[in-house]
Amino acid sequence: MRRGWLALLLAMIAAAPLAAQAPSVYRFVPGDVIEVTVTPQKDFGRTVTVQPDGKISYPVVGQLQAAGLTVEQFVAQLREGLGKELVDPEITASLKEINKQAAPRVSLLGAVRNPGVFEIKEGSTLAEVIAQAGGPTVLADLRHVVVTRSDRSVTTVDLEAVGKAGNLETNVALRAGDFIVIPEGAAPTVLVLGEVAKPGSVTIQGEMRLLGALSGAGGPTTKADLRHVTLARTGPAGARTRTLDLQPLLAGKDTTNPEFNPLLRAGDTIVLGETAEQAYVVGRVMKPDLYPIKPQDRVLDIFTRAGGAAADGDIQQAVLVRKDAAGQPAPKKVDLKKLMQTGSVAQNELIRPGDVLFIPDKKQRHNTDPISLIYPLAALAGIFH
Repeated sequence: MRRGWLALLLAMIAAAPLAAQAPSVYRFVPGDVIEVTVTPQKDFGRTVTVQPDGKISYPVVGQLQAAGLTVEQFVAQLREGLGKELVDPEITASLKEINKQAAPRVSLLGAVRNPGVFEIKEGSTLAEVIAQAGGPTVLADLRHVVVTRSDRSVTTVDLEAVGKAGNLETNVALRAGDFIVIPEGAAPTVLVLGEVAKPGSVTIQGEMRLLGALSGAGGPTTKADLRHVTLARTGPAGARTRTLDLQPLLAGKDTTNPEFNPLLRAGDTIVLGETAEQAYVVGRVMKPDLYPIKPQDRVLDIFTRAGGAAADGDIQQAVLVRKDAAGQPAPKKVDLKKLMQTGSVAQNELIRPGDVLFIPDKKQRHNTDPISLIYPLAALAGIFH
């Protein structure tokens, strides 16, 4: 949504003088008009003008140097002077009017990186001053920028439209004394859907990558297909979709690599589907079911995922059934008890999609054909079809 505007703004920031990009702290100059309020002693409030010698005249305080001071420094000196007669006065000061004889200046407040007062030249535009302030913050609402003129007229500017136009002809030319406010809008979000713990909107905080959004959505469920994560993005040319494989990240690859873990933009949609790579764990286990598998999952991984054996489960006579080259189920006995005792990786073989791990009942005879035991379950679950 902001791409056109941000491209223009980044170009301005790059071209702006280095000094203009630094935080701006306004200091009073001769000719400035300062409005002072004092509470609870309201009678001591004044509107004063900084004289050509840089000083102001104030009751009780007398002559006070103001030129060259920031608002905070000015208030501190004023509080010290009035403290000779007043008890704990609360003092606020504000710049009511800028010296019109000095270099023309405008005030920029709100959702920019370095709000303050900035000098302008003839023809200076709103976008240029925002660039001098370091650019908008992430929460800046660039569609409702408010410019208040010295004559009290108010204009609302849509800088999003300016950026989309691709030029600055429709940009606002500034005048000395303009007061500009960039409000904050709603926090930018991305939508995370599918196999995550908390599907919905996730707020973008700073520079957020794909993994950060998944974390914000509570992380993937055990059924998530991490090899085919969909990232949909709408741009000037329309919607664009790409499919990402997150397995390299799980294997310890560089998390800043945009190929695996791209930076997100407001409005992106991330979808995690359910994995098609699954294996069955059936028989006398705590949670018989169809379980998604990851590339490095082994026999004990899915056995553990099923909660282990029930009290009457015979883990020494477990059967791993896998289709052979002809597509027919081929059983293989697995002693899970021995496997857990020895920790042998060779015997704890990798699980393949469609595998069936069957845990028989201890009461069943060991010479019974394991396929005949599994088939009643297979008919219910669709195994081997």
